[in-house]
Amino acid sequence: MQVQLQYDHKRRLLTATVRGAPHRRIHRRVLEQYREKIWEAAQAAGLDQMSHQISLSALFIDPTGPDLDNLLTALFQALDGKTGKGPTLLKDDRQIVFLERVGIMFP
Repeated sequence: MQVQLQYDHKRRLLTATVRGAPHRRIHRRVLEQYREKIWEAAQAAGLDQMSHQISLSALFIDPTGPDLDNLLTALFQALDGKTGKGPTLLKDDRQIVFLERVGIMFP
């Protein structure tokens, strides 16, 4: 699993590109690893935990399942400070108030 994040401060738009994204029904340990990968990507992008509302754009490349709703739910859980353990990019997934572009690619 690989995660790349970009953040447009002016637009408050978080863009996530995730290769091998897990879906929400996968083993709990995989979701914990997903959270860790997102946090590492956030640190690499120079991002700290956010407390304001944001828009989200996400591209899932070769995910573990074809269902967009399950992929989004897992991403929301991994971003959410109220779910799981460890540092997270958002204090609460309710901070995501707009979805800009969301898609799946199977190479």
